[in-house]
Amino acid sequence: LDEFPWIAQLLYDEDKIIKCVGSLINHRYVLTAAHCLKMNNLQMTGVRLGDYDVTTDKDCVNGTLFGEECSDPAVVYGIEELIPHPSFSRRTAENDIGLIRLSRNVEYSEYIRPICLPTVNSKLEDGVQLAVSGWGITESRGEPTKIKKKISAHLLPLGTCRAYFTSSRRSLTTDHLCVSEGMNIFTCQGDSGGPLMLPVRNQWEAIGLVSFGIGCGDDFPVVYTKVSSYLDWIKQNVHK
Repeated sequence: LDEFPWIAQLLYDEDKIIKCVGSLINHRYVLTAAHCLKMNNLQMTGVRLGDYDVTTDKDCVNGTLFGEECSDPAVVYGIEELIPHPSFSRRTAENDIGLIRLSRNVEYSEYIRPICLPTVNSKLEDGVQLAVSGWGITESRGEPTKIKKKISAHLLPLGTCRAYFTSSRRSLTTDHLCVSEGMNIFTCQGDSGGPLMLPVRNQWEAIGLVSFGIGCGDDFPVVYTKVSSYLDWIKQNVHK
């Protein structure tokens, strides 16, 4: 229940399906993809933190050492400001990163905590084991999952990845990360903006944000915005 307590659901008016997620990075800000801030004909209305099962108000799981474990109810926060990167291009998906300033400070708990950002010097090697989490569709023709799922992933060389996207208008740059996910389980609609997570000394860093792919899984890699390329922009736009 308390795994990845920084994962945030982004809420839109008149739409119950989870379209995007983000990552809590401090008491007031959620980091996500810029394309999630400008959804077609949808207005973002809030951010839900601390959720596990989207069908219940109070989430409980059995099988722990102490029997049933229940989390605190999820909390919805209003939005004060949406901050897409000024150079974001929906056509090419370049600079697909944005911030959400919440309307009030978040109270941390066992089930709501921020994730660390990477450093400029974070070393990423192809093949390193990473994690992704969210409520997106987990199979290419499957239904959205009701509970927060976790999948493993690993980096691919950008050169390998470019071959998959030669026919698209989107060009991969050093500001992207290319990721291969597990067989028959993928990020998909509903996972956009979610973090690519790297374990570093007993904590997690958000090194990427789900940006785009081809279809839904089907053994195609997923392209992420590389967070370390935007650390200066994040710092300039996060106000206390």
